[in-house]
Amino acid sequence: MVTSKHSYTPKRYLTLWLYALHMTNPYRLPTSVTPHRYELEIWPDLFGTTFEGSVAIEVVMTEALSEIVLHAVDLDIQRAWVVLDHDETNNRVPATAVLDPELERVTLSLAETLPAGAATLHLRFTGSFNEQLVGLYQSRFSTDEEDGSSTEHTLAVTQFESTHARRCFPCFDEPAFKATFAITLTVPQDLLAVSNSAEVLREELDGGLARITFADTMVMSTYLVAFVIGPLQATPTRMVEGMNGPIPLRVIYPPGSDHLCEFALEVAEAGLKFFENYYGIPYPGDKVDLVAVPDFAFGAMENLGCITFREVLLLVDPNEATQPELHNVCDVINHELAHMWFGDLVTMEWWNGIWLNEAFATFMEVSATDAFRPDWKVWTSFGLARAAAFDTDALHSTRPIEFEVVSPAEAEAMFDILTYQKGASVVRMLEQYLGSEVFRTGITGYLEQHAYGMTETADLWDALEAASGEPVRRIMESWIFRGGHPLVTVENTATGLRLSQERFSYQADSLESSSGAESSSAEAEPWPTPMVISTKTAADGATTEHRLLLEHAVELDLGGPAAVVQANPGGNGFFRVNLSESLRTSLATDPTATSIEFFVLLDDTWAGFLANRVSAEELEGLLRVLCISESDPAVWRRISSVLSELHRLGGEGRATHNRELIQELCDQSLKRVESFLGTPQQDKDEDHGRAEELRGVLFSLLGGLGEDEELRLSARQLWQLDSIDASLRSAAIEVLAMSATAQEHAQLTQAWRDSTTPQDELRFLSALIDTNDPELFAQVLDLARTEVRTQNAPYLLRRAISHRHLGEQGWEFVRSHFLELTERFPSSSLPRMLEGIRSITSRSQAQQVAQFLDDNSIPSGELVLKQHRERMWVNVEAAERVRS
Repeated sequence: MVTSKHSYTPKRYLTLWLYALHMTNPYRLPTSVTPHRYELEIWPDLFGTTFEGSVAIEVVMTEALSEIVLHAVDLDIQRAWVVLDHDETNNRVPATAVLDPELERVTLSLAETLPAGAATLHLRFTGSFNEQLVGLYQSRFSTDEEDGSSTEHTLAVTQFESTHARRCFPCFDEPAFKATFAITLTVPQDLLAVSNSAEVLREELDGGLARITFADTMVMSTYLVAFVIGPLQATPTRMVEGMNGPIPLRVIYPPGSDHLCEFALEVAEAGLKFFENYYGIPYPGDKVDLVAVPDFAFGAMENLGCITFREVLLLVDPNEATQPELHNVCDVINHELAHMWFGDLVTMEWWNGIWLNEAFATFMEVSATDAFRPDWKVWTSFGLARAAAFDTDALHSTRPIEFEVVSPAEAEAMFDILTYQKGASVVRMLEQYLGSEVFRTGITGYLEQHAYGMTETADLWDALEAASGEPVRRIMESWIFRGGHPLVTVENTATGLRLSQERFSYQADSLESSSGAESSSAEAEPWPTPMVISTKTAADGATTEHRLLLEHAVELDLGGPAAVVQANPGGNGFFRVNLSESLRTSLATDPTATSIEFFVLLDDTWAGFLANRVSAEELEGLLRVLCISESDPAVWRRISSVLSELHRLGGEGRATHNRELIQELCDQSLKRVESFLGTPQQDKDEDHGRAEELRGVLFSLLGGLGEDEELRLSARQLWQLDSIDASLRSAAIEVLAMSATAQEHAQLTQAWRDSTTPQDELRFLSALIDTNDPELFAQVLDLARTEVRTQNAPYLLRRAISHRHLGEQGWEFVRSHFLELTERFPSSSLPRMLEGIRSITSRSQAQQVAQFLDDNSIPSGELVLKQHRERMWVNVEAAERVRS
């Protein structure tokens, strides 16, 4: 594990360190053979369970070899041979293939030693479709026929990140082994087939088959190779104006979803233009297909030119979706498009650096969505994701953003909240510190210098350092090579302010063994923390800004004590702020503060409450102040989550108090927003849309946890109305679900089955598990084993485990079916399913859960599971404090 002792390592030593790791890692391939071009052909049997394939890999051998090692797993190598490029007789050198399932490799033992130079490896192979939504797998969907029957259809889909290309074809399956790919697919003539690049040849064969050849790709890594085959449809090609000419853009979708494609096309067109302008570099592919996949383990995948998505994150009707649902679609499309440059064009050398691909794409998704819809105020909404990253990073079992990755399971575990949200937050902090234009100059220089190549994270810091003149490498390596984040304490003095920092943690000592990732000396080492502090010496006085890089305690001379302090303007810094109660109140009432700053203030105060630094009375006092005038939906969603967790921690003993608190805080706000919406308006402007969103948040909170009978009655009437806005309808469904009768629950179940949009499907599925009836709850749990798609079932069970009243029943279901669930669900989704244990408040139940998890492991996500367990104990301790 990399610790802070590497923070200031010169690049040449860091490179040697990475090389040493490569040489000693049994999962890494030798570097004596490098691929340059693949000719890959696949013959899938969509109506069966298998596929056949052949691959010819043009390689260069740097030394004489008697064996060649590459990756393959779950494949049957039928034949293998090698042809030397300069052998005029085109003589085949036979090879014997020996598979190593543990290391996921195949060794080709050659019939004779081959000299150094160019050669072509030939392999014929067969395989079976994967059952956990990785490698090459099948996805299914049904269409309704005119006679009332339904027809099931099958797709063949690839998902190769992180290390799953080897499940489809033998290859050099590491990011650094970049090559071009010429892909050919033989499929039934009536099916659509798409891949990374444009179709260049279609040959009709006997038996109703077609042989489809695609153009060579650019040089890229194996994890980006993709193809999708099936009875899909495509929108008319939209030609997007690009730097090197028009870029063909389409959405590929299951039949019947054509009306859900236009929004994605609008977002992608705007995104392509935004990124070309931002990077100053043309789009590197020859087309963009956005492909909706019914069964998909991840959110989306940045395959060059063939970007795959869960349906819910691509197909949407803007008239029926809530603003957060539209926002999610925008973010995910922009995230994947950002990768076309940062990840596909320029790729990290090994999986330890993949965090930067994902963190930067997350940062860029928000920037692009903000440009597309500035009225959404997406940087405020990003606070919700940032809060979740803080929550994990406050644990002893957190990890550095970048750390040593050895095995495929460890590579898969990199795709977590610390990689995406903490990484993006640290990148945002750096951008704001350097200035957005200086930052962009550095990014463009980095991409131009390393186009079509591989990099280490230090290469980006060097490019930004050259553009800015700031010590970027020193700052960033101190953040990425150690876990945790600082708590900046702000104290008034006679002449101004004193600022100091310490590591923020929920607990002084972990209740379970810590990760052991950091030594005590690293624990005490300060973070170089970029800060811009705004101060006022009088509440109605002028604002003064102070820019500094905080490491050790400093004092600011203001000529007197501060009346108002904003230590994290715009919420751009990834650190907590500890204010006195008086400074907290003055900031909460500051008329110049923005919504994101109120969000950060509440989030920091909630964290202080969990860490036993802030009392429940202080927290409730802040909530009362913020709720008087705040109207931003994102801030209210954070208020809602804080009130919900307070309700959970308080248990039955504080249920009445918490219910009355919710009613007190929400009632007047809901009346204000309904009054605004009831005012006649000629045109619905952005304020109207945000007011509708806010009404939905308040309706759900007051009618749900607040148990407002009038709203619960309204919900029973509203949820089936198409004439109301999507936010109110969604809130009505949430409220109804908590108190639904058996008949109403049956109606919700049918509505789930009859959903016409992916958003409605998830909305109703979530509502089903929110029932407070144990029998109905058990029925929904059983659906997770049978009818619910495996991509959605783990999240349904996560929600079941965290159910406020029936969580123990949800956990017992998971416990008793654990082996079945782990075999059925994608391995990457299992840590997410178990995230529900974070909500447990009972010490006895927590002990039972801990014992069970001691005795039962999961294939990947060991560290994430340790974080879930520690966060569970934080909740237990907080609940015991509140209830006492």
